[in-house]
Amino acid sequence: MIVVTGATGNVGRPLVRALAAAGEEVTAVSRQLPSSSHPLDGVRHVAADLADPAGLTSVLDGAEALHLLIAGGSEHVDPHRVLDAAKSGGVRRVVLQSSQIVGTRPGAASHLHLAAFEDAVRRRSGERDQRRSATRPLPTVA
Repeated sequence: MIVVTGATGNVGRPLVRALAAAGEEVTAVSRQLPSSSHPLDGVRHVAADLADPAGLTSVLDGAEALHLLIAGGSEHVDPHRVLDAAKSGGVRRVVLQSSQIVGTRPGAASHLHLAAFEDAVRRRSGERDQRRSATRPLPTVA
């Protein structure tokens, strides 16, 4: 099973669709359940908040991978607690995705928390039985 946080956002929604279309079993996590009356086959939607990692434990239990989509304004989310919850759930691969880390102001105060998530993922990349990645778009050159 693959867990996708931020599953109703601009990146999460198409990612969930693509994973489901590829035949993956997906758990789509967002703070609120989607209003769509057309659920995707193979997708389980769960309401959970990254700020409450204890609430994520049951969602992550038995997951093979976690696509961790982080948005701006998530300063209240502790990256270490989220990664601890993933580890205790048996997650073997964490992929951190955020287009806002690169942006045009990577050193701006509004991006510092996103950079902290990336740092936490990188620091844990050497842990046994867990692989981690951080993906972000390359800055465009005009």
